[in-house]
Amino acid sequence: MAFSTKFIAGTRDYTTFSHRVPAPFLRRSITLDASPEKAVLTLCGLGFYDLFVNGERITKGILAPYISNPDDVLYYDIYDIAKYLHEGENVLGFILGNGMLNCPGGEIWDFEKARYRSAPKLAMSLDIDGDIIEADESFRTAPSPIMLDDIRIGEFYDARCEIDGWAKPGFDDSNWRQALPAETPRGVCRICEADPIAPREEIKPVSVTRGAVNMDYAIRPNLPNVPFDGVEGDTEGWLYDFGVNAAGLCRLKIKGTPGQKIVMQFGEEIGADGKLDLRGMSFLPHALNHRDIYICRGGEEEIYLPRFTYHGFRYCLVLGMTDAQATPDALTYIVYSSALNVNAQFSCSDEVVNRLWKAGIVSDLANFFYFPTDCPHREKNGWTGDAALSAEQMLVALSPERSYHEWLFNLRRAQNDAG
Repeated sequence: MAFSTKFIAGTRDYTTFSHRVPAPFLRRSITLDASPEKAVLTLCGLGFYDLFVNGERITKGILAPYISNPDDVLYYDIYDIAKYLHEGENVLGFILGNGMLNCPGGEIWDFEKARYRSAPKLAMSLDIDGDIIEADESFRTAPSPIMLDDIRIGEFYDARCEIDGWAKPGFDDSNWRQALPAETPRGVCRICEADPIAPREEIKPVSVTRGAVNMDYAIRPNLPNVPFDGVEGDTEGWLYDFGVNAAGLCRLKIKGTPGQKIVMQFGEEIGADGKLDLRGMSFLPHALNHRDIYICRGGEEEIYLPRFTYHGFRYCLVLGMTDAQATPDALTYIVYSSALNVNAQFSCSDEVVNRLWKAGIVSDLANFFYFPTDCPHREKNGWTGDAALSAEQMLVALSPERSYHEWLFNLRRAQNDAG
């Protein structure tokens, strides 16, 4: 397998708590004399990527290709895209997310000081019947509607900035900028064999009621004072209770007015005051604490599902939605995890024990995004102690072998000569 290590980027600017850099679009037009017999795309998108061929999204799953230290391992995905290509103009399109490459939400663990820190970047090679195309400055770039993305903070999306047809043939990209050459990380190149992150189920809310968020919880005093990005500072809205504390995303469906801001604040418990309690999620500035924001384009019904983040939650408090818009169908909980099989079942005459078993499976899956994590609500880190404690139950109940193998490869690469 030949891996291209020629990286390009849309910008060299970093996202921080107070400086938001939109996720870049990257596109390239390719003209073919005939439909190809073979077209194999090998792709490394750092931190995360979303892939389009002639306008069709074909990414293997969210948070692709993997979560790793790129100075240890550079992960690539392989796509056979021959069936998507045709005679004439064809377009490769990419959106790049920050991932762990530029991770302001990980500042508490000094991720902002990481040696590999960089704006998102892309390396790829496309073998079309023996002709090789690599990423270079012939790619064109422009800002996407994703104004901010972070695996812990969330995603802010302004639909007014959408660019219709950007990944399709016939689009005029003459006013887009040339892509920039980017530094190649030091890691070894490797195809990702871990199970992709895929949706497991869709859950409708069990109730939709008026609610509020308690903004008086303690935050770390050394964090920057980031203004609350709500709806005129409002902390009251519609509380969607999905009845299960899992991990994933909310798909928003709304017919809004141009510029209408919808804030989706995620949480796992309701406090004694009846408000959404975020005290257990307080290592981020409260204005950037597990929150997705969508600004409506207006007109037709709009559907939004974030690309480059996920949340642990049972509740979603929605700010900025009118009474008429706050229907049960407006939000759907898309539960995600690595695509593991559930190999064990348990049932007995004690319903409490049955519920404990089900809760354990939900927790196992909510904590498996490529590798076992400590929790999906706060840290999302792959601490080895947490993984060791859960390894036996994971291996008995689920099918994590491929993903464990990939993660252990990363751990070995991170070790020094003394282990």
